[in-house]
Amino acid sequence: MELRYATNELERRCTDSRYMQRQLGPQTAKALKRRIAELRRVEEMDDLLLGVGRWEKLKANRQGEWSARLTANWRLIVRPETHEAGIVLVVDIEDYH
Repeated sequence: MELRYATNELERRCTDSRYMQRQLGPQTAKALKRRIAELRRVEEMDDLLLGVGRWEKLKANRQGEWSARLTANWRLIVRPETHEAGIVLVVDIEDYH
């Protein structure tokens, strides 16, 4: 899949390893790198459900978005682009619990 990012700050946080570790810590940064790699490898979002990233479709006010566990509380939030197949928008990295 092709990845796009909601903001320039978020793109830097997801692509610059040193910045990622400073902002998120080594454990979360390592998990984020794995989730980004998973997104790049799959062809369809449903393929993520078969992997180890604990991906899930979100509901209610987050319907249409997916999350992947980074740590016990932190999640990577993405949204597939409905008008362009094979493109995913990285929405946020957050603790929404």
